[in-house]
Amino acid sequence: MARHDPGPPTRQGDIPAELHRARQWAYLLDSRFKIANFRFGLDGVLGLVPVAGDAVTLIGGAIMLFTAHRLGLSTWTKLKIAFYTGVDTVFGSIPLLGDLFDFAFKAHKNSLNAIEKELERRGR
Repeated sequence: MARHDPGPPTRQGDIPAELHRARQWAYLLDSRFKIANFRFGLDGVLGLVPVAGDAVTLIGGAIMLFTAHRLGLSTWTKLKIAFYTGVDTVFGSIPLLGDLFDFAFKAHKNSLNAIEKELERRGR
């Protein structure tokens, strides 16, 4: 499974439903929109609205964490997901600079990459 931006997840095929949903969320929150060569998602857009951006980040992180748990992944992978979500939440909450950070840091894609890397390592 590629760890670059594959575009919107469009087919479920033989992947678990949980992973398919996680891919959809990561795409929506981190990569859905494109201006020139820059991709961004709802996390960055909603980050401009106080509290809403933080809520979206936490919901997206919870989805990724729940996905890792449902797939039986390691504590280490779950800690990575919690770390990415925490970094996004803490730095994203800084006025003005946090808004820029929300557009640049792709916590949900990083979390999805951690999930997919462990699944690849396990041979799923």
